[in-house]
Amino acid sequence: MFLITLLASCLVCSTAATREFYIDWENDRFVKDGETFQYASAGMHYFRIPFQYWEHRILAAKSAGLNAIQTYVAWNSHEPSPGVYNWAGSSDLIGFIELVNAAEMPLILRVGPYICAEWNFGGFPPWLLAHEEGEDVVSVRSSDEVYMSAVTRWLAVLLPKIKPYLYKNGGPIIMVQVENEYGSFGCDHEYMNTMYDAFSTILGKDVPYFTTDGPGLIECGSFPTQSVLTTIDFGVGYNVTNMLAKLRTYQAHGPAVNSEMYTGWLDHWTNKHSHSGNNVKALEKSIDDLLSNGFSFNTYMWHGGTNFGVTSGNQFGRQFNPTSYDYNAPQSESGDVNLGKFWAIRNATTKHFGPNKLPVPRNLPKLGYQVVKTNPAGKLVDQLTFLKDSDHPQPFEILGVFEGIVGYEWEGEIQGNLSIETVHDRAFILVDGEYSGVARRTDKKHHFTLEVNVKQSLLILVENMGYIGYSHAMADYNAQFKGIAGVTVDGVELVGWKHWSTNIMNPNITNDMGNSVEEETSLSDPAKNSHTSPTGKPLLPGGPHIYRATLILEKVADTFLNFTECWSKGFVSVNGELLGRYWPDAGPQFSLFLPGTWLKEGVNKITVIELQSYTPEAAATGDCLYITDTPYIDGPVNANA
Repeated sequence: MFLITLLASCLVCSTAATREFYIDWENDRFVKDGETFQYASAGMHYFRIPFQYWEHRILAAKSAGLNAIQTYVAWNSHEPSPGVYNWAGSSDLIGFIELVNAAEMPLILRVGPYICAEWNFGGFPPWLLAHEEGEDVVSVRSSDEVYMSAVTRWLAVLLPKIKPYLYKNGGPIIMVQVENEYGSFGCDHEYMNTMYDAFSTILGKDVPYFTTDGPGLIECGSFPTQSVLTTIDFGVGYNVTNMLAKLRTYQAHGPAVNSEMYTGWLDHWTNKHSHSGNNVKALEKSIDDLLSNGFSFNTYMWHGGTNFGVTSGNQFGRQFNPTSYDYNAPQSESGDVNLGKFWAIRNATTKHFGPNKLPVPRNLPKLGYQVVKTNPAGKLVDQLTFLKDSDHPQPFEILGVFEGIVGYEWEGEIQGNLSIETVHDRAFILVDGEYSGVARRTDKKHHFTLEVNVKQSLLILVENMGYIGYSHAMADYNAQFKGIAGVTVDGVELVGWKHWSTNIMNPNITNDMGNSVEEETSLSDPAKNSHTSPTGKPLLPGGPHIYRATLILEKVADTFLNFTECWSKGFVSVNGELLGRYWPDAGPQFSLFLPGTWLKEGVNKITVIELQSYTPEAAATGDCLYITDTPYIDGPVNANA
């Protein structure tokens, strides 16, 4: 590690006089330092990996024979609120770039600013959607003045940071992507040219820029009037000759590139874990075919990583991604190498690039089975902070809340059939403090109804499960907004709402909340409530509940926190940091990767926010929460969750 750090520290002081990387359009090739260059890059996202493990992932990819690294840049990871920037920890982009350079690997940088990647809002910061009632909402990925103003400010911060690390300046960056898969969204070439101008004004026109799109979407996503390389996406088993012909239809000359050669596939809650890419012979043949036909390519993914916190994405408004972004990739979420895929890649790259004498990468140690005892610590409703009053329920974006849970409270007396027209994304309903039902975005319009008899108050806690990051729906605010609309009882609209926020990132449970052990246990006793969740489990009395636990360790290593038994849906934090979402009612993910870098020797504090049900009597082993050395992301699924 010392050597790689030392090399990185001298990065920009190295001479760039003899360094060059450019596109030889006439001969359909890349040229690097005077030689024809063909790349096979490892797709990984620095913001999905604990920064302490970046070097491990990079060197594992190099051992597989991959000769470059490719990553997106996640705008929302770096600008969590307007004008406030984060370049620390796993958002230390420059630190990642320097490690890639120290490993003597070129870097392909996909700046976006839209990245998709099954990442919350496709990489856009959700505060772009903030507005006052009655105001127009920003139109992303367009020439909208508000959008382009924010993009221009962001690029004016980001691009000068990466400019010293361009290959011509002594760094590893050989190519920069402009936008991303725009053909899947729109066909506004004026907008695309504006984006190109924003990049080239700061970085220069001599930088090799590129776009990428699926085979049938290239025309709208490419630059017909600029010297920008058009690249294509396709997976294992495709006919490479046919894909090259499609590419040449839109760009007659230039090196051929498959920017996303899929080694696996993404997961969604309630859908089975993807086994895509498990045919290692087909993987090896596809790589051989690509290189034999002159293609450069990127493995998407070499290493997927984790959607820590609330960063997981949402496609189309109805497909929610889990915390794990394992992707069934050659290097797993925790960094373990799938030897079948590893050797398929190494065999094919060795055939074309020459012998590879690097050792097979080692897997990092894991902590084995240990029970984590949990205790009730209070109700989530006791953590609410008042925001504002309004006649009608206000969306998160008007309230200035962009993650977690917002409470909507109506006070009064009414009896009848409660109906919620729109739920984005999930609502937990309490009638006079009694947990009475769960409404889902996936319920059909007016499908969710509940007979209620409100004596004092109706409280609806609404969870934001991630902003849409793919499809035209991401620019449709009627699809994108978070909150509820159209709340009626027997057809009469409820007017006059209080709005409350919650802190799911680190709820305030460090002090005694005033409940005895007996009272706390009673709060979570499922026998106290006859109402059930969508999967038929008894809902927690008093609504979503907070649990706390301690994990005492003699040594620190990576592990997996398993929620298979007892739990339903919620969030978990470790030592004050939000690890992510768990949802065993839905599957297929039942354990969360817990990096050793998040742990410490001695006492580790764990906080669980359970949103629906807690049924310890259902635990076959009696152990509701435990760590283990084995992931469980390929479990049963339930579409009704």
